[in-house]
Amino acid sequence: MDIKPSQFLMIGNSLKSDILPLVNIKANAIHIPFHTTWAHEQVSAKETNGKQYKTVNSLTDILNLL
Repeated sequence: MDIKPSQFLMIGNSLKSDILPLVNIKANAIHIPFHTTWAHEQVSAKETNGKQYKTVNSLTDILNLL
């Protein structure tokens, strides 16, 4: 599709599967935490330290970021 990572936005509820892989290729990401997280999807503070992404509480909060 010839899209640069900096032109891409990922929105998801899993830091491990949705957010961090995109942040690692320099894409934009918004995390919407869910009240529970599978053990497989949990990440440590060390894994997110220095990573650039936004966190919001609900889908409607995304409108304020766009």
